Amino acid sequence: MAYLFRSEDMQYVRITMSRDKAEYFTKRIGSLNEGKGLIHVVDLADEATLKSETMKEYKKRIVASTQNEKRLDEIEKLMVDYNITIPDVEINDVKIARGCNAEFESKWADVERDLKINSGAVKTLQKAICRLEEERYVLQECRDNINLDALDAEVKEMKRNTGRNTDIKSPLLDADIELQGMQSDDQKFYTYICGVIPVAQQIFFTRMLYRLSRGNAFVRYLNIEDELLDPESGEYVDKSVFYIVSIGRGLSSKLAKLCDFFQAAIYTVPNRADEYDNRIREIESGVRERKTVMESSRVSVRKILRSVADDGRGSSPMANWRKTLSKEKILCETLMKTRRYLTMIRMDGWVPATDVKQIKTCVQDFDSEQPGSIAIDDIFDIESAEFKKNHGEPPTYFKTNEFTGIYQGIVNTYGVPKYKEVNPGLFTCVTFPFIFGVMYGDIGHGGALFLAALYFLYYENHFLEQQRRGEMGELMKYAFGARYALILMGFFGFYCGTIYNDFISVPLQVFDSMWVMPGNLTQTNNELLLRDDSAHYPYGIDWNWYHRKNELTFFNSLKMKMSVILGVTQMMFGISLGAFNYVHFGDYLSLYYVWIPQMLFMMCTFGYMCFMIIYKWTIDYSGEGADEPPALIQTMIKMFLSPGKIETPLYDGQGAVQVVLLLIAVATVPVMLLVKPILQNKQHELLQEEREQLIPDGSVAADRKSSRVGSADQIGGVSIVDDDEKKSDFEHGIVDGEVEEHEEEHSFGAEMIHSGIHTIEFVLGAVSNTASYLRLWALSLAHAQLAKVFWQKLIIEYGAEAKGGMGIVMIVATYAAWFCATFAVLMCMDLLECFLHALRLHWVEFQNKFYMAEGYLFEPFTFETDDADE
Repeated sequence: MAYLFRSEDMQYVRITMSRDKAEYFTKRIGSLNEGKGLIHVVDLADEATLKSETMKEYKKRIVASTQNEKRLDEIEKLMVDYNITIPDVEINDVKIARGCNAEFESKWADVERDLKINSGAVKTLQKAICRLEEERYVLQECRDNINLDALDAEVKEMKRNTGRNTDIKSPLLDADIELQGMQSDDQKFYTYICGVIPVAQQIFFTRMLYRLSRGNAFVRYLNIEDELLDPESGEYVDKSVFYIVSIGRGLSSKLAKLCDFFQAAIYTVPNRADEYDNRIREIESGVRERKTVMESSRVSVRKILRSVADDGRGSSPMANWRKTLSKEKILCETLMKTRRYLTMIRMDGWVPATDVKQIKTCVQDFDSEQPGSIAIDDIFDIESAEFKKNHGEPPTYFKTNEFTGIYQGIVNTYGVPKYKEVNPGLFTCVTFPFIFGVMYGDIGHGGALFLAALYFLYYENHFLEQQRRGEMGELMKYAFGARYALILMGFFGFYCGTIYNDFISVPLQVFDSMWVMPGNLTQTNNELLLRDDSAHYPYGIDWNWYHRKNELTFFNSLKMKMSVILGVTQMMFGISLGAFNYVHFGDYLSLYYVWIPQMLFMMCTFGYMCFMIIYKWTIDYSGEGADEPPALIQTMIKMFLSPGKIETPLYDGQGAVQVVLLLIAVATVPVMLLVKPILQNKQHELLQEEREQLIPDGSVAADRKSSRVGSADQIGGVSIVDDDEKKSDFEHGIVDGEVEEHEEEHSFGAEMIHSGIHTIEFVLGAVSNTASYLRLWALSLAHAQLAKVFWQKLIIEYGAEAKGGMGIVMIVATYAAWFCATFAVLMCMDLLECFLHALRLHWVEFQNKFYMAEGYLFEPFTFETDDADE
């Protein structure tokens, strides 16, 4: 795994090819490395190039391919509706005789037209059948449940109570509109409407009806037992038949609008009882006829969809065309990044140094097929300042596998490493799951997590196939995707659980305890005694520390100090990694005047505190005549506030040692703040003097001009001057042998501000970051206490100690409750909480000691697209 320490060596290459062969060669290099690609294409297109007719044509092709992909999406939605799946077949490019999008139009236009006609017919017939079914339910309910005589009496009573005029010739409102489905004659002074409405709308519909009619109408509902297919949404919903009775006819238009707003369908109701049965028979006949026609259309749709899903020759036209359209878009997007000349195209890019030979071989093979059409140049000094100014830094590339990829992803989420910067991903593979295990330490919970991850790995191929088919749920995708992280997280959770001797809040009595009961045990003399002064528990924590009065005090002290030691160790390790960056990039000023002071500051302050913790653990303060143990927190505070004064010494000469350490720590602060900016300013002044001496000579311009002429590319007799070199000459003021000075502004004040910010951030961060590692103690304690509460309350108190005949029932019930609580709270919520805290400790407390994260990823040009779900 040493290749993860720094990114792979990169080489800048320049490929120049004739314009008429550019697409053919670009397709070839996109298929290298088993389709994964090798070259990270640099965007060279300028404003003039983007406005050219060729670039406009590329844009049109991209737009057309995107639109055609949307057309395939619509067909794929139909395939989902009709349960047609694309078989697991090899996906190949479509052989195209002319333009990709023109070929697609000729092949798929007839398919789309037939699908549109038949699927449209299915939807139209389905809606008609739904309407007829609703009308049939309305007729049946009205025939069987509505008593017109009782309805007439109820309306008369309502009108008597309202005190209104009984003359039906005087309308309630100005409008007097007849509505289809309403009954009205001179013998009755009321009208009614029947229809179907969703059950969910009944309450709101009733309220609005009362407000709209001002009490002159009421509604009754008759529930339909079966769910009905909604003609608009296409989903099955609960509906009910309704009938509205209103006085007069003026409310007709208002009620119609109200029904439409609440998605209520109105249907015509016959006047006579015998007409009900005739209309029902007509509806049933119409439904049968429409179902026959609809099924015929469905068969046609299925036949077309099966033909595009599988052509019967081991290939899928749908999958093949989707891949072809995707390649068309990627190809055009890549060609839009090239620099175009009169007859040639230039493509620049970054290639891993180990793969440059493969790129050259590809170019040579193509040149042998098409002589004089292509050339490659890889002679570039990517470390020179001039090259970096024109082309920038190389991309960052790490060769990862399924195991290291998950941890590298954690690092890249924070920021991509700069080219050749020390990569935190290498160390995160171990430190991240270990930090998680410190917080999650439990033999039972860690072991369960480990076994779950092991299960994912054992049946990995099965889950990968399930994921490829899209049959895996969202939560399952996340869990399976993190399987390589979960297995180490579970292992270290189990390991730390053995150190804590904690198995779901129950200590394991693997070894004999080093504590024994006193012989004269009384109510007051109840402290345990050591077997002898040299007694040591073989591994982990003695199980006798559990379930004692001072259990919490002991574990708080142990885990708090352990958290500080782990935190300071990881931070100092992070500072140490910074030295590798300074040496590699040749920044010896930062190495001598930033890194060394930082190390001294940490060692003289918090490193010294860790030393006192470990040293104090080695001293026995329980013997007769032993000194009082010192309070380390008070010692550290007085070290800064009262140097040299020690009330309870830990060792001889402690006061003098602390004074020396304090002086060193204080002295490092001005060194970090002042020395580097001052020296940088002096270096800049010296360089400025050297440049002033070189300008009158003119030798610099001559060298540049000769080097520029010698570096011109010639392909097929055509000379191509590097535009970046022209730009570089202009920026340096080299015009016809003259040198003009255009140096970047250097400000001593800005350097001082920058140094001051970093110094203050480091000094304050040393305190806050150390305190932040106390979350290891807090999360570990919370996990153990939650497990203890669940066990003692549910299993012991409510279960095992239950009395009477309900004892067995209570044990079963409380065990189920304990299992659910443990899984939901400790195996899910607490796992996520510990994961997030471990993430923060790595991103903030560890990586900010050395990690700049100013790089960008190596993204090779390839036609293969990653599934977003993976």
